[in-house]
Amino acid sequence: MKLVRIHGANRFSIDEVPMPNPGPRDVVVRVKACGVCGSDVHYVRSGFLRPGGEPFPLGHEATGVVETVGEEVQGVDPGMRVFINPDPGDGNVIGNGGTEGAFGDLLLVRNAEVGFNLLPIPDGISFGQAALVEPLAVGRHGVNRGNTTSESKVAVFGCGPIGLGAVLWLKRYGVKHIVAIDISDKRLEYAKKMGAHATVNPKTEDLRARLMELHGPGTSVMGEALVGTDVFFDMAGGPGVIAGIIEMAQFQSRLVVTAVYPKPVEVNFIGLIMKEMEITTAGGYPSELKDVLADLPDIDAEILDTYVSHTYSFDQFEEAFEVAQKADSAKVMVEFN
Repeated sequence: MKLVRIHGANRFSIDEVPMPNPGPRDVVVRVKACGVCGSDVHYVRSGFLRPGGEPFPLGHEATGVVETVGEEVQGVDPGMRVFINPDPGDGNVIGNGGTEGAFGDLLLVRNAEVGFNLLPIPDGISFGQAALVEPLAVGRHGVNRGNTTSESKVAVFGCGPIGLGAVLWLKRYGVKHIVAIDISDKRLEYAKKMGAHATVNPKTEDLRARLMELHGPGTSVMGEALVGTDVFFDMAGGPGVIAGIIEMAQFQSRLVVTAVYPKPVEVNFIGLIMKEMEITTAGGYPSELKDVLADLPDIDAEILDTYVSHTYSFDQFEEAFEVAQKADSAKVMVEFN
C-alpha cells in the first residue's frame, strides 16, 4: 500500500509499505479523507523522524470505512463509517510521531473501541466534512478556554483553519462582536463567511486604531488609551503578535494562546502586572471531539464548504501539501478514491 512519510528536512515521499497486520483488538480502516494540518507542514520542514531514523508517517485528520475487524473488537462491523481520534490518550498516536499515518490507503487502529478512538459518522455527513472534526475541535477548545459570554468583544488573530474554526464557534456561541485579523485578504474573506463581524489586515490598516474603532476604548491603565477588546485569541503565532496584544490590551482582559511558538517569546511582565491581564493556553481537544461531531449536522453546509478551500485526490498529494502552505488557503482536504 501507499503511505506518505518524512525522510528528512523538507523531504517526504509517497512510499510503498507493507499492508497493516492487525491484532485481535485492532481494526483496519480504508481511508476516505484526510486534511492537511499546519503541524504536518512543521513536521516536514523540521525533518522529524521516528527513533532510530525511521521515516515518520504523516496525516492525522482522517475518516474512512472499517475494512477488517479483530476478533476481540466489539461493536464495530466492516463497512462502518468512522472518524479516527488520532490521539486517544493510550499512546497509539496517529500521524504525530506514532507508527501509523493517515495519508495512506489503509490505516491500522490499535485497541479499537467505539467512542474512544473510533467515532461513527452521522448520516448525511460526508467523509470530507467529518474529517474537519479534528481542526474544528482544536478551535473549539481554544474558544472554550477563553470563557467568553455573548457580550464579549473578541479578536481572533490568524485566520488559518484553527482561527476560522474559532470564528465559527464564537458565532455559534452567540458572541456579538468578533473581529478577525490576518495579513491575507483571502483568509479574511473566509472569516467573514464563517461569521466574523469585522476584519482587519494589519499590513494595510492600523490594527490598534481599528480595534479602538470597532470595540471602543477600554479600561485604561495609568491614563493610557487602550482598546475595548475583552478576549484576544492568538491563533497566528506571528512575530510580535503577543507583544502587540499586551501593549494595547485593556485592564483585566484575557489572552488565549493556541498558536505554536517553536522558539521562546519575550513577554513584558511589567505591562501585564499593571493591567492584571490573564494569559492562558489551549492545546488539542481534551473533550471536544464528540461535541463537534454531534454538532456537525447542524452547521450550514455552505459554512463547511467555505472552510475547505481546496480539495485534492491522494495522487495529487504533493500539490495539496504545497497549497496548504500558501496564505490564501483555508483547510486543504485530500480525498481517496
